[in-house]
Order: sequence, then structure tokens, then C-alpha cells
Amino acid sequence: MTNSTHSIIYLELNDSLFVDEEAAGREEPFEAFTMTYFSDRVGSGFTGQFGVNRFTKSDGLMRHVHLSVDGKRFVRERILILESAILLDVGGKQLVIMPNTLCDIGPGVPHMWRGLPAGMLLPNGTRHSSESVMVFFYQEEVQGFERVGGPEILTVPEEVASHAGDMPFPSVTENDVLDMPFIRNGQLQYREIAIAQ
Repeated sequence: MTNSTHSIIYLELNDSLFVDEEAAGREEPFEAFTMTYFSDRVGSGFTGQFGVNRFTKSDGLMRHVHLSVDGKRFVRERILILESAILLDVGGKQLVIMPNTLCDIGPGVPHMWRGLPAGMLLPNGTRHSSESVMVFFYQEEVQGFERVGGPEILTVPEEVASHAGDMPFPSVTENDVLDMPFIRNGQLQYREIAIAQ
């Protein structure tokens, strides 16, 4: 018998859903074994793209959206951060994404990612390791990264051309990162440590 011990708590921001490990759902299908899941079970088929990206130092991606292969619709993107932290700008809101957090980026929501240098202090009081590992999943095959210059959420694919541009995640200092929110238990949290002057 499966015992559900915790239901999923979602943080919604700019038509995107976020679930950190503390807010994830849990089930105990067997004695002494707990499953942690970041999304509800819906459907039975698998389509799209699934893989892993690794960010080291301050690697980053330009602000972008994803279109279907035929270019007729925006594609939702799911990213699960597994190791250390990474920065995300989603619709103009910057966040520090901590390990074991799901980022479910809404269709047409401009977003960009940035890695961090090893040893950087994070707002939860931990230090960044040398590499960020993200598992990605697209609900269907995508054309690639459609670069856009601004954070405005796009509603139809035809808007991509008028919003085209190259906007990298800006350089950040440790103090910039410490002032960014992170997600814990389905809520935005802020710096937990005092910085010695």
C-alpha cells in the first residue's frame, strides 16, 4: 500500500512553477523507501527532449524562449537542478536556484541561466561547488534557443522576431547573489547569514 506523506507545494512566478525538495511530494510505496516527486503523475507517454547540462564557473545562456519544431507554438521547459546552485532570470525576476529544485518554465517566458564560480557564498549560507548540474526536459522536440532581448512574456510565436536580441545574464558579484531570493518550502526566502564588513 502506498502511503502519501506530503503533497506538492508549488511556487508560481511569471507563469512558471517551482518546487524545491522540501516542497516536493513524497510517497512510501515500500517500507523504508520514500519517493520524492516534483510533479503530479499525468499521462503515460514520453515525448520531447530530456538530458543534462553542466555549468562551470560563470557559464551562461542568453535570454531565450523555446519554439516547437514547426515554429507554431511555445514549448514548456522543465529543469531540475541536481548539484550546487545556478542563477535564473525568469521573466525579469532573478533567483538563486538551489539543488534539488524543479523549474517549470512557462511557454513564451523569456529566461536565462548563469553558473557561479566555485566557493561563492550563497544566500542560504552554503558555498557553491565547482559545477551545477541541471536535468532538462522539453514536452516536445524544440527548434532550439530563440534569443530575445527583453523579459516580457510572449503570447504568440510571431512576437519572437520583434523581440529578438542578445541579452546575457549580467555579471554578478557575491553580494549581488547574496541579495537574490532562493526557494525553500515553496516560498521565496532571502539571505540567512550576516556578512562581516
